[in-house]
Amino acid sequence: MKYFFVVIAALIVSDSSIAQADTLELSAVKAYDKGDYASAYDLYSRCIESDTTVVSYYERAGLSAYRVGMMAEAKKVFLKAVELDTLNQLSMSQLASIYEQENNTPKAVKFYTKLSKTFSDNAIFKRKLAQNYAKAGLITEAFSYYAQAYKLNPKDLFSIRGLTEIFQQNEQYNEADSLMHVGLSMDSTNINFHQLIARSKYKQKEYDSTIYYLKKITGQVDLSPYYNKLLGYSLIQIDSFEQSIFYLERALMDNGSKEYAHYYLATAYEKMDNMAFAEHHYVKALEEAISPNVGNYHRNLAKINNDNNKLKEAIPHYQDAYKYSDDPVLLFYLARASDTYYKDKSIAINYYKKYAKSSHDNEEYKKYAMSRARILKEERHQSK
Repeated sequence: MKYFFVVIAALIVSDSSIAQADTLELSAVKAYDKGDYASAYDLYSRCIESDTTVVSYYERAGLSAYRVGMMAEAKKVFLKAVELDTLNQLSMSQLASIYEQENNTPKAVKFYTKLSKTFSDNAIFKRKLAQNYAKAGLITEAFSYYAQAYKLNPKDLFSIRGLTEIFQQNEQYNEADSLMHVGLSMDSTNINFHQLIARSKYKQKEYDSTIYYLKKITGQVDLSPYYNKLLGYSLIQIDSFEQSIFYLERALMDNGSKEYAHYYLATAYEKMDNMAFAEHHYVKALEEAISPNVGNYHRNLAKINNDNNKLKEAIPHYQDAYKYSDDPVLLFYLARASDTYYKDKSIAINYYKKYAKSSHDNEEYKKYAMSRARILKEERHQSK
């Protein structure tokens, strides 16, 4: 009889524990369903304490932690769920996403690789793996997985964009443009696609097309300084100088280098015969210069000053232009400017002689340089 009461008591306790567990899980479900994720996390954590083998508790606890920004707790719970169920898609994808957001690319790649192999018909996992490989600079691997994702889902605009960017990096512009047209046929208002195809056309020097695609989205979005610069330069190429200045002025809002914007503005103003503004922007381009174009800026400034008979300012720019570009014709220009500006003709003679011995193939210039050097030497001899 005593044994009977012990058994009955045990059953009562067991039933009570089950009832408490059911009540706890029901409370957790209610909190989760109404979006009270902080409470849901606490309740599901208690559910896990009551039974450590139920994978769904870990999933819900992890999702609750994730939604209130408790990433460390979310990772811990999802990792435990993967230990219990090595094929748990939800937990692996959440871990991959968290590591991706944390810029922990190696771990994101690890989980997306496992997901891609386990669920091989899932285009999203292929594409996410490609995006992380691209972020890591592993372009060959990125291209492979983008191609697989695109094959599984030809309507995936993210994969189309990723493939296009890689084609552009490899200067495979026909392939890039072809894919962009596919993307635009599916979403004709897509800002990113218009920018991508405009960039491709710019690289191919198809300036009319560059203008067309950027003008299509002007007004829908504020163009970045980079795209304002592309549009401004393209307008210069079709002799639309006033319009180009409008967009190039906007390009000067770039927080980074403004070098090219100033250079293109100088070009536009020079084409409009506004030499004061042209000179101003060439000087600004020089101040910003980080590219190999420094020689061009000095060359253009030298020409402007030379044309305005400001030889004192022109000569140093010719000298710097030659230093950066090593173009022998600059020696001829230096000789002419020095010939006019300096009373001491030995400077001009040296430049004429140096030019005459250079590799420049303008015979007329060569004859003039040798003749002028000879005349100056004779005049210098006679004056002694």
